[in-house]
Amino acid sequence: MLGSFWNLVSDNPIELYTAVIATVGVACWYVDRRSMKTALNAARNHELVALRLKSQESKTRVERSLAVLQTKSELARNHWQNHRLRNGPLLGSGFHVSEEDKQISYAVRTGGQLFNKLNATMPEPHCFEVAKFELYISAADRTSIQIDNLAAQLPDPQLLHH
Repeated sequence: MLGSFWNLVSDNPIELYTAVIATVGVACWYVDRRSMKTALNAARNHELVALRLKSQESKTRVERSLAVLQTKSELARNHWQNHRLRNGPLLGSGFHVSEEDKQISYAVRTGGQLFNKLNATMPEPHCFEVAKFELYISAADRTSIQIDNLAAQLPDPQLLHH
């Protein structure tokens, strides 16, 4: 059996070289494929870590916007109360809630609802889907802008002439 193998090799040396080169090529391809998979997984993990960090930064930006809205709302309420104390109540106003107080309450309530809605969509810490993180980051940016707009629309006291 071994003798027939050597006869085959000695009769066809080019085929032996071709078979050896092909075998080495397949082995190199296999090693290259494994290292490419490892590199791809490392790149994907790096991208996920970066997206997790960016989503956390986006959430922080929304929290900051909400805090600014709440602070401005409290300042606006205090300013309107002082304004009413200085200028006195409008005739016929009685004990109803003013339009300004309603606007301020609406802004704070809406900002809180937007924040809670965003928190409900935050991807789980063990999530590996890039698309979910990208959607969350985009939603957080929109929510931050909406809350900033609410803060900008708070009513400012104006001098009333009775």
